[in-house]
Amino acid sequence: MKKIITGVLLMGPMFAFAQNLAAISNLATAIGSIIGILIPACMALAVLAFFWGLVKYIASASDEAAKEGGKTLMIWGMIALFVMVALWGILGWVQAQLGISGTVISSSPPAFIVPSIL
Repeated sequence: MKKIITGVLLMGPMFAFAQNLAAISNLATAIGSIIGILIPACMALAVLAFFWGLVKYIASASDEAAKEGGKTLMIWGMIALFVMVALWGILGWVQAQLGISGTVISSSPPAFIVPSIL
């Protein structure tokens, strides 16, 4: 947590003075592409957890403790899938209501005149 706070504080002047807008845009694009990869991976893990729980439930038909573990794993897999799909739908609805498209609008940075001290 301290590293995150330190990183935010160190990047503060860059955001406050808008020194390098291209770097901020590149960072936002990189974070967006990483999130674009992580979301389907998390959904795949949730589906995998559900089916692994199903296999455990079926394979351990005689052992009640193992059956309960499989049932718990299936329930948590379904909860994870429900939360991810619900958030995806809610965010899509909010985007539609606000008229926000999924594309990033790229524009040239404004020109700043920096007065010379010397």
